[in-house]
Amino acid sequence: MAEPISSFGTVPPWPMRPAESAGATVPTGKPAAGFQDLLVRALEETSSLEQQAQVSVLESLTGGDVTQVEALAAMKKADLALRLMLQVRNKIVEAYQQIQQMRM
Repeated sequence: MAEPISSFGTVPPWPMRPAESAGATVPTGKPAAGFQDLLVRALEETSSLEQQAQVSVLESLTGGDVTQVEALAAMKKADLALRLMLQVRNKIVEAYQQIQQMRM
């Protein structure tokens, strides 16, 4: 028998802080992460994936326990993470440039 949807467990809190003007409150427990914290974590995760991919390729080439398919999958995962971070960077630069062009 299938479990009800409500039994998925805890859902992590939304990472963005709610607008104080809307009268919303921050959930108790773990404090909400700021935008800078989210970017730093994403960069660290991207770096970690790249290092894991390098280790996988090295182990595959030296006859380790990693197959070529696993090494390729690790490289693809690291590549996708890097491409995502580049797109985020591009959007941040674009937003910064639009803010610079605003007239006060």
